[in-house]
Amino acid sequence: MTAKRRREGFTLVEVLIALALFALIGVAGFTLLNSVLRTQGATEARLDRMAEIQRAMLVVTSDLDQVTGSVAGGGGSLSIRKFDTGGAIVAVRYDVSGEDFTRTVTGPGGERIQTLVTGVSDARWTFHQRSGAVHSNWPPPQSGATLPSPSAPPGATRMVPDEGLAAIALDLTLTGINGRPGATVRRLVSIPLTDAPETVVQTGPGSAP
Repeated sequence: MTAKRRREGFTLVEVLIALALFALIGVAGFTLLNSVLRTQGATEARLDRMAEIQRAMLVVTSDLDQVTGSVAGGGGSLSIRKFDTGGAIVAVRYDVSGEDFTRTVTGPGGERIQTLVTGVSDARWTFHQRSGAVHSNWPPPQSGATLPSPSAPPGATRMVPDEGLAAIALDLTLTGINGRPGATVRRLVSIPLTDAPETVVQTGPGSAP
């Protein structure tokens, strides 16, 4: 009877081997689960980041689509006037404050500041004229143009058609992770054709107005 019971049981070595196998399986399972959770967290963070950037670019595009003709800016700042949903004209300004890309709307309801994107290291606006010229500031320098004299007769000045503004581009540089350089996101938006402010040339005698 005693010999039979011994044959039906497990030896100490067998028990230790079984425990070691269970421990290895447990460690492998925990490592795999931890890796899956970390990958999921990183993926969700990237998706949230992409959604934040996409929302910001949609807001910028919507604002530039409704420009009324008043545009000024350079570097990381841009000021425009646009129509709001109620048809009133409001002032919109984009800036980089610290590491935040902000949008400030000033209108009949007061001033409202909105943070569009966090973790921004730089923002650059560029201005594209109908002639194909690209400027880092707008209005551009009035090279070769003269302002009309108050006493000038009618027809003595004319607008330069190719000096108007046709598109505005935004280059948004994001902060990097773990010391790596950040990516730059670019959005180019065509705007309602806008004449360059006070861009006129003096016409000589007999020239067409």
